Amino acid sequence: MPEIIITGWPAILLAFTSSLVITWYYIPRVIHIVRHRHLEDTPGKHKIHKNNVPTLGGIGIFAGFLVGYLLGIDGYMPGLSYFTAAAVMLFFVGIKDDLVNINYNKKLLGEVGSAIVVALFTDLRFSSFHGFLGIEEISFWISFPVTVFTIVLIINAVNLIDGIDGLAASIGIVASVTFGLFFFLSGDYAYTVMAAALLGALLAFLRFNLSEGRFKIFMGDTGSLVIGFTLAVFAVHFNEIVAAGKSVISISSAPSVAIGILVVPLFDTLRVVILRLHYHQSPFQADHRHIHHTMLRAGLTHKGATLLITLFNILMIGVSFLLDGIGIIWLGLVLLSLCLLATMILMRFVTKKESGIITSPDPQGA
Repeated sequence: MPEIIITGWPAILLAFTSSLVITWYYIPRVIHIVRHRHLEDTPGKHKIHKNNVPTLGGIGIFAGFLVGYLLGIDGYMPGLSYFTAAAVMLFFVGIKDDLVNINYNKKLLGEVGSAIVVALFTDLRFSSFHGFLGIEEISFWISFPVTVFTIVLIINAVNLIDGIDGLAASIGIVASVTFGLFFFLSGDYAYTVMAAALLGALLAFLRFNLSEGRFKIFMGDTGSLVIGFTLAVFAVHFNEIVAAGKSVISISSAPSVAIGILVVPLFDTLRVVILRLHYHQSPFQADHRHIHHTMLRAGLTHKGATLLITLFNILMIGVSFLLDGIGIIWLGLVLLSLCLLATMILMRFVTKKESGIITSPDPQGA
């Protein structure tokens, strides 16, 4: 029997559909096992949900994503085996952290290890700074640590915003659509398939994560680490497509545009780290200073906060592409200024609410 080769739109649809169906099918079974084994995420000091909620939803996400892109990509993609190996490493780090709360240093070691696998054994690493500070092409010895740092940064950024219902998944959906469309229009079908697979898995998961009652589940680190890693890979590849002159449109500020696509997790991470250092706390110490926590204090529900933050991220993506021509530094400053302005408005609203000037219903717990 001749080999069946699926390419183009059929491959993209196969990846998306199979990922969505598999995740949709497996998550209720994960919920059943988690409840049966009493592995729910229990309320605690730095947690805002009020009841025990099944975690490990990332198992369903990873299963759908893995099968989806392997089916759609037809086994052809340079470095695919290394990407898969790195993702599997993070998957097991996430499972262990969800079950027994591993030491942060061990968790970071797993993240760095996965980033090294990709940066060392594939061609997926930065080759150019796109004229930033007058620097164009860079050597391997500069590219390697910058790539590893970027991947680890984005993994942690996505992991940190997974604090309220639907937020990490929604940001992942927006980023997957944006990167996926760019890859498709630029003729890169391999990464389009991967983006479609991640999109399908996240859409299926979101249905359960935003629900109430017996089918509610959290993705846990099992999901957020793999999602962050995949989006980091997309961000690096995005820059490399532009550097190679293969992008569908001419982009002069690729690094800042990539930041714009992932601006919510990146800005929130920068903000909380600065605040923790300011208050002489460890940057790795969990707290309730994240933007999504602030929005809950403003009286928004989880769904309301997630919707507003996601819409803001979409707005920043539009600004990034629209103002691409002003240059990397200037675009970065515009994005930072808009984020700071939005944060100041939010904090002012929270201050008025807490002083009794504004009244609103209490936020609903997860």
